[in-house]
Amino acid sequence: MYKIVLPILGFEDFKSLSVEKIDDFFSFLVFDEKTKITVVNINVLNKVSFDFQIDEDVLEKLKIKSKEDFDTYFCLVSQEPIEHSIINLVSPIFINEKEKLVGQYVTSERVDFCLASIDKCATL
Repeated sequence: MYKIVLPILGFEDFKSLSVEKIDDFFSFLVFDEKTKITVVNINVLNKVSFDFQIDEDVLEKLKIKSKEDFDTYFCLVSQEPIEHSIINLVSPIFINEKEKLVGQYVTSERVDFCLASIDKCATL
């Protein structure tokens, strides 16, 4: 189980979750037996450039000292076909695997696509 140290938007009442990896790019964040969301790893989003600063208090809460300390994911709303699935690029979810901490961060910086279809962000 992972401790939620920064609330996940829409799931603020949950204090912990588990991570179920689907493959190297997609995972489920599981809050309970009826509640889970799909997330996509930043590494699959090869058509989008990211350059945002993470606030110091966020880094502290997640115990992040370097880029190697965490993975970055984005919420995915699945659609048919998969290429039309929507990704929220403004609110990354950071997972510190070593410390088992997770949290969502809403960036205040401009992102070219706030919500984008996966085919605009990745080569599948």
